Amino acid sequence: MSFPFPHAKPNKLGYKPSDVDEFIAESRDVFNSNRIDEIPNIREKEFTLEKGGYSVSAVDAALDKLEDTFAARRLQRVLDAGQLDDLLDRLNELKVLLVGRVERPARKRFSTTGYIFRGYSRKEVDVFVAQVNTHLDGGAKMSVDAVRKVLFTPKRGGYVESQVDLFIDKVIELIQIEKVL
Repeated sequence: MSFPFPHAKPNKLGYKPSDVDEFIAESRDVFNSNRIDEIPNIREKEFTLEKGGYSVSAVDAALDKLEDTFAARRLQRVLDAGQLDDLLDRLNELKVLLVGRVERPARKRFSTTGYIFRGYSRKEVDVFVAQVNTHLDGGAKMSVDAVRKVLFTPKRGGYVESQVDLFIDKVIELIQIEKVL
């Protein structure tokens, strides 16, 4: 089965259509059969690149929606099973984890790469962390889409990317839980 994704220009790289189609079909089967325990790790899925393949931005946007759909269903299942306390416990656990980073001094919130390697710009990440702090304090709310789309400039001596990426994953999980409550 093929899906209606636009193709990249013939000389530009895009995702291999058969890889994307197979992954989307498998995900749809899991969703339709209610096998939520088998949810694929969408964020870590990698596709082969080929010239003229599916548009990367179009597929990535569809995967974001797919991830949100699975997350909402999984969280709704927890609520339907009468496990609200478990969800509230997870929400509080995430808040504690995030506040632990937010309360660290600026430019020291994550490990740095040293000056030989590049990491995420500490200044830009600290601005993002301040936005997360505002969200946690009940101020301006963040959306999952805005968090997913945040980009940081690579800088020598920047923050270690894997730590910042994990922080972002936790922020996304927190917002998804808040959405269903």
